[in-house]
Amino acid sequence: MSSRRGVVSWLVALAAAGSALAGGGATPGSYCPLPAPGEQPACLAPARAAFGDYFRALDRGALADADAATLEAAIAQGAAADHAYLALSSLAHGYYELARLEAERPEQDPEVALRLARWNDLLEHAYAASPDDDRYRAAVRQAAEELRARAPVSLPCRDERGNASSCSSTESVLRSIDAADERAGMRGALERLLRRFLPEGAS
Repeated sequence: MSSRRGVVSWLVALAAAGSALAGGGATPGSYCPLPAPGEQPACLAPARAAFGDYFRALDRGALADADAATLEAAIAQGAAADHAYLALSSLAHGYYELARLEAERPEQDPEVALRLARWNDLLEHAYAASPDDDRYRAAVRQAAEELRARAPVSLPCRDERGNASSCSSTESVLRSIDAADERAGMRGALERLLRRFLPEGAS
């Protein structure tokens, strides 16, 4: 009897996985990649439901600070947010739409540029605030890499020395992520080296 229940449970899990794949991976626990131009990905549906006011404002072409406040608060929490992946997917798709429209303007809208620069800061903070969640960090990197490749727009940022500069989309985010990974790698190497030479239990 128990083996039969195990088979049934396995079949249910397999069916659920198949449904998720058929719907484009529409799960709250994964990042929804940017779509092909003109497409509305199925995997964005849970994010649109969770952050309805934000997406409705985006669809109207009139995003205000108040419309993005809940989303930005979730991103600021990083992996600890209740809807961490939905928030990340929402911000990435909104970023892409705003940058795409911005690239079509004859002159840059300073309000949009400042918002995207602020979102860059939020992405950097979300990565830094999630040191123990490699999966979420990988999703933040994926979002930043997609945006750098597909949403080219000049934004205010900081260079390697922390001075005011100009970046293309999420260039500064990826630079910050690489620096954080390099520091973490050096710390890990030093800790392993110390464990080799210090007796166990020594401080």
